[in-house]
Order: sequence, then C-alpha cells, then structure tokens
Amino acid sequence: MAQKDYYDILWVERHADEITIKKSYRSLAMKYHPDRTGGDKESEIKFKEVNEAYSVLSDAWKKQQYDTYGSVGWNSSWFGGGWFAGEDISDIFNSFFGGWFGGGGSRTQARRETRGEDLEYDISIDLKTSIYGGKETIKFNKREICTRCDGVGGTWKKSCSTCQGWWQVTYTSQSPFGRIQQTRTCPDCSGSWELFEETCSECRGEKRNLKKHTIDLDIPAGIDDGMVIKLSWEGNDGIGTKASWDLYVRFHVQTEEKWLSRDWNDLHYDIEIDFIEAVLWTKKELHIPIIGKRTITIDAGTQNEYVIKISSDGVKDVQRDAKWDLLIHVSIPVPKKISHKERELYAEIAKEKKLNVLNKKWVLEKLFG
Repeated sequence: MAQKDYYDILWVERHADEITIKKSYRSLAMKYHPDRTGGDKESEIKFKEVNEAYSVLSDAWKKQQYDTYGSVGWNSSWFGGGWFAGEDISDIFNSFFGGWFGGGGSRTQARRETRGEDLEYDISIDLKTSIYGGKETIKFNKREICTRCDGVGGTWKKSCSTCQGWWQVTYTSQSPFGRIQQTRTCPDCSGSWELFEETCSECRGEKRNLKKHTIDLDIPAGIDDGMVIKLSWEGNDGIGTKASWDLYVRFHVQTEEKWLSRDWNDLHYDIEIDFIEAVLWTKKELHIPIIGKRTITIDAGTQNEYVIKISSDGVKDVQRDAKWDLLIHVSIPVPKKISHKERELYAEIAKEKKLNVLNKKWVLEKLFG
C-alpha cells in the first residue's frame, strides 16, 4: 500500500517550518471538521487524514523518521481511526480554536456552557411608518433560564455511571490494521456528565423555559422592505452563561398608498392636469397622502409624462442624515366629454390654427340647411 504524503495532505512544502504546518493544519481542520460539514463522509475521511498528518509533522522525532524512511512505524495505540488516542481531540481544538467547535473545550467548559440561539421576527408596517419611523410593540417566545432551578435542571446531582463523569465514552473495535478507538458524547447524560436524582418540575431538566417576551421596538425613519434590525441579547438565553443571543427583526413594508409610492428612498406621486394647464402656465397646490401639501409650477409647454423633481423631499436614508427626492409624474389626459361651450372654443382654436377638424355645426347645415 502506497505511503501517504503528509506534506501533500497538509498542502505545505517539505521544507515548511513549524508555524506554516500549524497554520495549514488549523485551516484544513476547520474546513473538514464534522461540526461544520454535517457529517459528510468524504469530509470526515479528509479530517482524519489531516489529523494523522499533523500528528506526525508536528512531532520532531516522528517527522525525522518520516522524512528519513517515508514512514514512522506507528501502531494502533497512536491513532484510533484518525483520532488521537493519547491526546483528547477536544483539547487540541481548544488550544487552537478556543473551543470554537461544539466538541471543543475542556470537560468543565463543555458541561457548563451551551450557546443560546438567535431568533427571527417578521413585522409588517405601512408606508407612513417606513418614511417617518415610529414605535411598535412586538411579542414573541424566547427560551429563558429556568428561575426555579436557576438553569441547573434539577437537584441532588450524581455523576453519570456510563461516562464516570468524563462526559464522553470511548468505543473500541478491531480492524485489519489493529484496534480502532472512537470517542463520542455520552448517550446517557448527553455530555453534561451529571444526572439528577430529582429533575426540576418546571423545566423538566431542560434548564430553560419557553416564555412570552414583549419589546417596544423603535423603528428608524427610512426603514425599507426587506431590511433587518439586530437587537442584541434579545435571543434565547445560553445555558451556563449570562449571555443571551440576538433577535433579528425583518421588515415588510407597504410601498404604495393612494397614488404615492416608494422606490428605494425616492417617493413617486402621480397627478393629472388639464392640457390647457400644460399649454399655458399655472401653479398647483397638491394634497399628497402622508407627506402633506406641496405647491408645484406647471410651466408653459409641459409635456405628457413629464417629471417634476422636488429635491430632498423624499425618504431619509436610514444610515445617514440625508433625504432623497420627491418625483411628481405628470400625465395629460385627453377629455372624453366636453360641454357645448368648450366645443365652440376648441373649434375657434382649430380655425385659428387652420386645422382640418370635423365641425358638427357645418355638417348639420349641409344636411338640413
């Protein structure tokens, strides 16, 4: 069977120093660790190979043997299926990664601290609240440390007889290459290393209870659809730690109301004007929903679908003290019905402009005159 190339496994050159080897090992171990890959078989094999390679190249004597003879000549007492038998893998990861992984850290740390969980909350608000901000009361459920047992889970603790207080158990099996040892979390105490004579009647040993929680939420002006606000320490409580995790509030915004709409931080408002106003000159006072009165000037010769921009009259940027624009979209509809007087006036205009238009009075004179 071909000898494994440990330098190739760790992605380092044969002349790499101790710091380079350790840095590469750290990166690869994090990449292939089961806690990050969800138990992927191929990643698990890679993870074991990385540990095996590092155990050799990080030890001066083993590295010298490997560099000289191409092997070390170890037996099954050095490895157990790619896991260190002489040194607890959790201690290795604790020294490298500060207990980042779920199985990392010391026995005491593992049994005392459990990370809380982040929570998410969806809230719907109207267009006015998104423009000017406001307050909303939100109610949600979160897991809080049990007040009856103070997050302990019960009374009269005793050491787990299965793991003997070590929170993990070692399974040994025989293979063609010798004995293989694998260390797993204790199935009886779930890694807490302790059992209770009497479980807490309120949390039933879970150490936390699901409680209704209420927060008066300050909504900043300018919040837009899809934006998320993080409320620190409003998530589920951790076990064995005073820290709570975070609550993420996601906003769903009604972006239109009575001809007024929002596009990012610009506001758009649609109006119709008489074509006489477009031809001549006039001022118009608008009563815009939500934002109030605005006065605009319709210049002579204004065309259909013309846009009048009122700068800095839109929505405030949620991240800085600046407002975007209000855009007035002008449309000039052709009237479908007009009075007799209006028709006469339009006919006079047509005559003045020498336009070939149908004059109903002329048609009647031809028929009955």
